[in-house]
Amino acid sequence: MSKRQGFTLIELLVVIAIIAVLIALLLPAIQAAREAARRVQCVNNLKQLALAIQGYHDVNHTLPPSGDGGTKTPIHTFSLKTRILPFIEQQALYNAVNFALAPAELGSTWPQNATIEHVAISVFFCPSDSSVGDATYPGANYTENLGTNIANREYVMNGPTYFLGPGGFVNCSGAGISNTYTRTTNFASMTDGTSTTVIFGEFVKGTGSLLDDGLFMIYSGGPDSGCKYVGQPNADWLMAQDCIKNANARLYQDKGKEWPRSVMGLGGGYTHTMPPNTKSCVYSSLYSQIFNLVGASSYHPGGVNVACLDGSVRFVKNSINYTTWLGLATRSGREIISADAL
Repeated sequence: MSKRQGFTLIELLVVIAIIAVLIALLLPAIQAAREAARRVQCVNNLKQLALAIQGYHDVNHTLPPSGDGGTKTPIHTFSLKTRILPFIEQQALYNAVNFALAPAELGSTWPQNATIEHVAISVFFCPSDSSVGDATYPGANYTENLGTNIANREYVMNGPTYFLGPGGFVNCSGAGISNTYTRTTNFASMTDGTSTTVIFGEFVKGTGSLLDDGLFMIYSGGPDSGCKYVGQPNADWLMAQDCIKNANARLYQDKGKEWPRSVMGLGGGYTHTMPPNTKSCVYSSLYSQIFNLVGASSYHPGGVNVACLDGSVRFVKNSINYTTWLGLATRSGREIISADAL
């Protein structure tokens, strides 16, 4: 009797099919494990940034400012991230900043500060966001919480940060604005509690191309168009819904591009007016950090990471109650937020 040699064609196909099924089952698990590792790194980055805020407060007895509120005085236009560099082991880079001049502004002016624009700082990047953006400007994924849209608050900032100024703005009643958004804040100002007041959130970087889903135009009439919501009980919600429904899109490929600058959406803060992972909107004045609706976003499935002033980092689901989301933004809104509300 002759001995059987090798596999039949049918047996070989069955083995290949079994291997293919196993690979198909394993790939999602591998991807989930990788995303879990990236999310842990993101949490660690945010924790370091929150601890840097505490270090800054210990030295200066105040929180760092979020930059300029409209004065365009050079020292005012640097971002909060620039000011905490010594507290994230970047003292040498901080020493290289000429605070008597403005940031480089895309390299067109103040070239003396152009060098820092091109420095990539690992703690500023969420590993789940693989976009390289503009290769010349590495940018950042993390940005400070400014509270809710201040156009609805008669320019009184209700988040943990503040602007330097004053600027040359008028409120919705036509009165001039002096210093209502320039009052310094400290931990004593956080009467809602440091564990429920967000200091840093994340957003997805711009890709550097016009295919980016970035920011969208909302009011072609300019920033004053936002005044139509002032005095209404649900002003922020109405603005958010207007943004979500708006069909006039203007692509903003530079989101997060220049971390040394204080302009909202470019290197400065964000607000909680937009729910997590919804699109962001800008007014016709693209660089208005007073009115823009730049929100939190991420590539983490189901939500975004945020860091609170006590150093804790929370994962906030996309489905979070809108009132709770607004409450996390304010420093003294008297909201009561339980852990299960996130």
